[in-house]
Amino acid sequence: MCGRFTVTAKDTKKVADRFQVELEKALERTAAGEAPPPSRERAEKAAKGLGRFNVAPSQEVLTVRSSPDPEEAGQGEREARLMRWGLVPRWAKDLKVGYRMINAKAENLTSSRAYGPLVGKFRHRCLIVADGFYEWMKAEDPKQPRQPWRFTVDGGEPFAFAGICTRKEWEDEEDRGVEDGWLYSCTIVTTTPNEVVAKVHDRMPAILPGPEAEAAWLRPDLELEDAIALCSTPLDPARMSGSPANPRLNKVGKGIEGPELLVAP
Repeated sequence: MCGRFTVTAKDTKKVADRFQVELEKALERTAAGEAPPPSRERAEKAAKGLGRFNVAPSQEVLTVRSSPDPEEAGQGEREARLMRWGLVPRWAKDLKVGYRMINAKAENLTSSRAYGPLVGKFRHRCLIVADGFYEWMKAEDPKQPRQPWRFTVDGGEPFAFAGICTRKEWEDEEDRGVEDGWLYSCTIVTTTPNEVVAKVHDRMPAILPGPEAEAAWLRPDLELEDAIALCSTPLDPARMSGSPANPRLNKVGKGIEGPELLVAP
């Protein structure tokens, strides 16, 4: 599984260029797709999804998906949005279900009540921006706490998890992921681990191997079988590395954030 990750980059332009989206502009789009002129609020909103060392379920995460217009989407037009991590299906009555839906197994996507209706539709597939993720190794002594490990790709460069997303009407504008009366939420697809991650855990997030695969994941004409294949293959282990991280990660709360979490003390 993937229960915590990082987006340590703070340079909005670098991230925007990497994922081919006008980040600050896109994050200010209204539900109608309109974007207001540049503002301080826009920059602050974009920054909320970056500079993170301990992203946890129920928090807002930076996502990228295709334009809602199929023709524009086919031409590669994209939008960015902050979404709540932990998918809340349209049939859910409250946010609690989202805590059980932070991950979606690739092999179960088509048979799932929640994910089956979504994975085949391009507007429900998204990129979840990251530059590392954590997994926990069980201690030999069951009385001892588990040891977190952080895994990175290409020496710490930004990458994208394959994500599934949705929205539903929502009244409380104060809840995370809510904008213009809609709750936007997402989940990270997981697959079998490669040999780097397998030493620590029996699952790993589905990491799309690069811009070409990311573009394919977002394409309107992507066949369902091809979508499943894209998120079922673990990333080449030669591109990954892992090392022990700070055990402070075993707790989630205010103040548990910062670069000191990336490495073991």
